[in-house]
Amino acid sequence: MEGADSPQVIRALNRIDTRAVAALWALPALLNLAAGVVVSSWPERRSDLATVQRWGYTWLVDGVDVYQVNDDYPDYPPHAIVALSPLGFMSLEAGAWIWTGVNLVLAVLAVYLAVRIRRPGDEMSRLVGPMLILLCWGGFRALLQFSLLALVLALAAMRLADRHPRWSGVCLGLALIKPQIAAPFLLWALFTRRFRLVAISLSVIAAGFFVYCLRAGASPLTVPARYAAILQELYVGDAIMVGLAQVRPLVALASSDVTLIDVASAAIAVALLGAVCLLCLHEARQGREVEYGAPALAAIWSLLTFYHLTYGFILLLPTATLLLWRDRSSQINPSRMFWLLQLWVMFDPRTVWRYAAPWLPPSPAWDAVSLHADRVLMLVLFAAVGALGLSRTRAAALAGGATSSLRKT
Repeated sequence: MEGADSPQVIRALNRIDTRAVAALWALPALLNLAAGVVVSSWPERRSDLATVQRWGYTWLVDGVDVYQVNDDYPDYPPHAIVALSPLGFMSLEAGAWIWTGVNLVLAVLAVYLAVRIRRPGDEMSRLVGPMLILLCWGGFRALLQFSLLALVLALAAMRLADRHPRWSGVCLGLALIKPQIAAPFLLWALFTRRFRLVAISLSVIAAGFFVYCLRAGASPLTVPARYAAILQELYVGDAIMVGLAQVRPLVALASSDVTLIDVASAAIAVALLGAVCLLCLHEARQGREVEYGAPALAAIWSLLTFYHLTYGFILLLPTATLLLWRDRSSQINPSRMFWLLQLWVMFDPRTVWRYAAPWLPPSPAWDAVSLHADRVLMLVLFAAVGALGLSRTRAAALAGGATSSLRKT
């Protein structure tokens, strides 16, 4: 008769636990995605899709350089206009429902790729529960955006990097239609020395850029210049568009000088990027796969540095999977941080406060807390993930030192 702690019994208990987790989170995940479908039917939520359709149609059919249209501000790179231009042939109504359906599939793919990259050897049945947990994120209710497409392509680039480097490079190049989404994965490719992958991704961008210039009859010099000017007008100085977690408004609390705010914000961004790169270097020197520095910590850096709204927080999927499955070599248990992040991105406290505020007494203090809560949380998360990564590299270094000592003796 087998003992109570036999491998068969342990596997059976794990299956029961996995089924319980899946059963608990299946309904919230389905309701979350269903809410996204309902939101996609609202006319006011289709404006971004309509804008991308207009850019693509204007470029592909009319042969016009959209960066030179005075009443438009395309903040997507040229190869993104090329890649997304087929959407311009659809009516807004048809395009909205088709793109909603595509994004539902992409949502499942995103969480699958994120957990599979973290747990490549696990049975699929053990991944269903974590996938359902992650599908409850509020970002998956925005099914008419393009961040999810970029994220899935970037995750696919990671997944395919070893077996299919060419397709991996193509995926990364296409993911860079949203540079702020793909940047953490580009850093991962660089620090893991997958230079062929990076070269292919850059060639995809270059090919899309020249196709754009040829169809629009635009100069390869004026297009990037005008694109840079648009980005500067939208995001620098008296910025028109400010992200939910962007650190810039925190700097603005200390000064009203726009130039000083720009310089300080850029300095903070560079310092945080330096911390990301140092952690990547530490991981690479230990001979371990780079994952804490990039894409996990780099994703938080992107949220703190660039323009992201609620749906942009799905960029934290690789970060969440690191927190969800504890690295045994680390002495830090990150489960509390994971559940804090999970609840935060599920319920979006800023949105809750916005709807609750009219029913509550006026409170400037709570308004200020609500305004900057995402930024503070991301700074705390940056420090926590950075500490987790350092703990892992130190543990690996100690283990390596102990092994070498045993060999000498």
